[in-house]
Amino acid sequence: MNKLMLASIVGLLLTSHTSQAEVGVTAYAGQTYSQSVTTTRQQKHEFSDDTHYGFSVDWHENETKYGFFYSKYEGEFEESTIHKIKTEYLLFQSAVYRPVSDDLDAYIGMQLGVNRLDTNFAEADSFFATGLFGGLEYQVMDNLSIGTEARWLATLIKNKSKVICDTDPSTPNMCSWHFDGETLNQFQVSATVTYRF
Repeated sequence: MNKLMLASIVGLLLTSHTSQAEVGVTAYAGQTYSQSVTTTRQQKHEFSDDTHYGFSVDWHENETKYGFFYSKYEGEFEESTIHKIKTEYLLFQSAVYRPVSDDLDAYIGMQLGVNRLDTNFAEADSFFATGLFGGLEYQVMDNLSIGTEARWLATLIKNKSKVICDTDPSTPNMCSWHFDGETLNQFQVSATVTYRF
């Protein structure tokens, strides 16, 4: 199903591409802020606020853009720094632009795709992700712009896999990485550089 959806999106992008459209490559770097999540054992985990980086490839046409966004964040549990976590987002995104002044544009958009969650204590898994984003873009030269962006990323976590527990009797029960219907909210604030060709 995921491969069929991805093939459909790529096909739509290729068939809708016209000679008036420009391809833009954007680099992102900034800070990720995460809300806490609660497991089925009622254990609450707070992820550290840490840096992220990413890039996107978009088709810019008139006052819209659409394409693919990738972002990677690596952090840890605030209450247990030996527990590491990595998130990798791959999303289809679309946005509309509105001029603020001659060289400054504002934009707002939506995204849809997957988030791959990987830890150093449990198997990696992929989950459905969505969200909203918006920002400002200042045109420095004809093909080069810089900007700032805020992005909300919501991952729907539902894990029915076998619970991994700490069996050491001298430590508390650590069946701590099993979720059922929980949402992981992350917020990214980024500086951006875009080159269009």
